Amino acid sequence: MTAVPKPSKSKKINDIRPKLDDFTQAEIAEKLREACDNKKTVILFAWRQEPIKGEVMELDGQTQCIHIRKGYDNTMKIPFKDILKVDDPGD
Repeated sequence: MTAVPKPSKSKKINDIRPKLDDFTQAEIAEKLREACDNKKTVILFAWRQEPIKGEVMELDGQTQCIHIRKGYDNTMKIPFKDILKVDDPGD
């Protein structure tokens, strides 16, 4: 009896997270740090998510997540590696 080969686990192009260069990552980290220190609202563009508008509450180094408060009771945790861009809301 011959074994049936398993299908390869190739990733689709849409499933590959974009790689950011060191300069872009440092720029994102600086914007998030400033927003957290000043309790500022930002718009986050994260991989495979809709843009998120909220206040940066915490930069959690242990879990490598950013805590964003949207509204009064809704807090999201976004992995830092998923963040592609940070903008000011321009209210």
